[in-house]
Amino acid sequence: MKRIQSELFVPYRFMGVVTGDASPSIRSTFVGKKATLSVLCPIDNVIVQYNGKKLRAIGMSDPLNDKITAVASSSSSVFAAAGNTISSLKFCREVSDSIDIGAPVKMMTLIGTQLVAIDVSSGIHVIETENDTFQMSLLMEGSDNFEITSICHPSTYLNKIVVGSNEGRLRIINIRTGKVIHEFQRNFGSAITILEQTTALDVLAIGMANGEVLLFNVKLDKVLSTFRHDAKITNIAFRDDGEAAMVTADQNGTMAVWDLEKQELIGKITGTHTNEINSLHFLAGEPIMLSASHDNSLRLWIFDSADGMPRELIRLEGHSKPCASVKFVSKNEVLSAGKDGSVRKYDVTSLTMRQKLGSVAQQKKGALPPNGNTEVQNVAEMAFGWQREAAWNNVFCRQVNDTKVTTWQTRNNTHGEFNLEHDRFKKKVDFIDATATALCHIDQFNAQSGRHVHSFTNTAPSKSKKKDSKRRAPKKSFIMSNGSLINDTPAADSAITSLSIDQLGKELMSTDEEGHMVFWSIATKKITARMFKKDVKLGISAPCPSNSLVAVVSIAENGAESVILVDTVCHRVARAFETVGKKVNAITFSSDGKWLLVADNESYIRVFDVATSQLIDVLLFSKPCISMSYSETGQYLATVHDGERAIYTWFNKLLYAIHVNVKAHEPNYLPTWEGNEEDDIVDIDDEDEDDSTVMDLNLKSLKELQIDENLVTFSGLPSSRWANLPDLAMIKERNKPTDAPKKIKQAPFFLSAAATLDGFEFETENMEDEMNGDSSHIMSKRNLLELESSFTKVLRT
Repeated sequence: MKRIQSELFVPYRFMGVVTGDASPSIRSTFVGKKATLSVLCPIDNVIVQYNGKKLRAIGMSDPLNDKITAVASSSSSVFAAAGNTISSLKFCREVSDSIDIGAPVKMMTLIGTQLVAIDVSSGIHVIETENDTFQMSLLMEGSDNFEITSICHPSTYLNKIVVGSNEGRLRIINIRTGKVIHEFQRNFGSAITILEQTTALDVLAIGMANGEVLLFNVKLDKVLSTFRHDAKITNIAFRDDGEAAMVTADQNGTMAVWDLEKQELIGKITGTHTNEINSLHFLAGEPIMLSASHDNSLRLWIFDSADGMPRELIRLEGHSKPCASVKFVSKNEVLSAGKDGSVRKYDVTSLTMRQKLGSVAQQKKGALPPNGNTEVQNVAEMAFGWQREAAWNNVFCRQVNDTKVTTWQTRNNTHGEFNLEHDRFKKKVDFIDATATALCHIDQFNAQSGRHVHSFTNTAPSKSKKKDSKRRAPKKSFIMSNGSLINDTPAADSAITSLSIDQLGKELMSTDEEGHMVFWSIATKKITARMFKKDVKLGISAPCPSNSLVAVVSIAENGAESVILVDTVCHRVARAFETVGKKVNAITFSSDGKWLLVADNESYIRVFDVATSQLIDVLLFSKPCISMSYSETGQYLATVHDGERAIYTWFNKLLYAIHVNVKAHEPNYLPTWEGNEEDDIVDIDDEDEDDSTVMDLNLKSLKELQIDENLVTFSGLPSSRWANLPDLAMIKERNKPTDAPKKIKQAPFFLSAAATLDGFEFETENMEDEMNGDSSHIMSKRNLLELESSFTKVLRT
């Protein structure tokens, strides 16, 4: 995702993404005779490097100008295709050279020092990469009747590649002469999706879109064996440790293990990968296999069982579907909930510290849910509390189209022992098969036991509903099977849109779709105050962590949205921000309560100064932000964006930069990608700039603000620099010495001095003579030791 730094925030890193859509590359580097295996995963416009045996992140490349679509590697360099450009990254870090081929690349393979790239129009580009420099050696234009979908270099076939098409045809091409040597007359009847070299010469494995896997002898033009899947084949791998076994993968995430000697299926692995598997690779000479999938996971498998099936050795994964909510739970730890129903925790300062708390459908001991439904549930909202974290569940998640609230523990990083759900949804017949409810209830539960404590009821009718009593929900109750009477009186006349609790935990504020804000005493369960905004709907809200303000989204009848700040102590509106975008997706406060951040659906985050109600910064993204959270120390801002599985973090420049020019902008100010000039922004990573350079930039900008020569422009310096200027003459007169300076007659006792005709002089120590004296003394002792006889040694002992 594209993002740029603003006046107050600078991008730091992204978390939660393990692998991208492009297939990773396996790289072997040698230090002496020892080989080190690494996995290179392209993610957006960077390449993340993992240790091949432990799957730990060990490095990241510099960002490229576009999204990476293909990657290839050798022991000395890494090659990445981004847009129309192929770049060479020395040590998988900095771009050392690049070449523009004129079209986007969809696949690449490296044959010795020759890089073969296939563009989207099926053109073949052969690039010589010797000495880490690019030189185009061959260009073959693509053909309309042969769309290349796969590529492979057969072993021992010098300067030859085999390409497959979407019509099921194969060609052998000489990449030195640029000629088609042979085109097989056989048509396999389906699109060829993968070509892989087997452990036998002249034999290739062909994976097709109809689920078939063929072992094909290229030299004899003969199909040796046929295997079949239920879905399109995406990858094939062969064991080379002496066992005749093949592993195939399809687009559903299913892996099958085949015995090549008996030509039969050993077994299938289902449910591990939930999406298309785009890479399978066996470590050379070892029964260990690496698998990568579009479900954002990397897994290591080891074949050590008697039945020939693998078991999972190491797993590295993130959210398989886009994130929906994010929340800081400590100084550096951030919690995320995704549309895949899982809750995960990451450390902002470390690439390797990550933990999965569990999934929504997860039950103790791996049991299925009571209704047997294992469908993934989308987490819509997440709440966190730090009180009694060591003993109680302190994270609560709300799911879409579900009446349950799931619980979690951040201390043990586990799923809670219970879920929160009112009995009305379990026992009342009307709600058993309901797909949506708008009952306008507010229920209170005990976080320790999960028991229902109280249901808040709107006993006093609101003034705005006296005339229209028909629309008001009637008071009612129902009898449970055990004979108890349950009060079913709602807390509002319309759907509840948000809940907020003050910092002391004494008062609860609720908002609804009819513009009512109701304040409840948690101790007495009674209403303490009411507020009403006519002809508006109230949306999401966010409390301030350092004061009594609560930000609430207000939606007018014409659809225009604004954000109001409500003082929960005085029960009045303290601030109103009108220009917040068409639709507000998320709001939050800074840790000190001085800033209000508002994210809209147009890919902007506006930063308002609460004290002055001024717009001071705007962040621009390529995708809208749907959730954000500010760290308690004020260092980091975490954002989650629509359709993205990553959590993006930002640095607060005020804590790290030497100088940040915080200024007010016009209410309708919006940055653009083209107009993102960084001349007025101080680069906090530039080590060559010092304080004087920053001050020079400020003075230059102040000179540009000079309106007229006859007017005085404030310098912007602190008051200590100019407050005493009117009294400068008086200060100099006061500090003037009364007596002339006198010459000292005698030096202090601790300084050695020698008398002279003019008074005295300080003695200078002759360090060279002293060192010579010490060395001569040592030499004399050494000579005595050399002349010492055995008899004198006995006498000394």
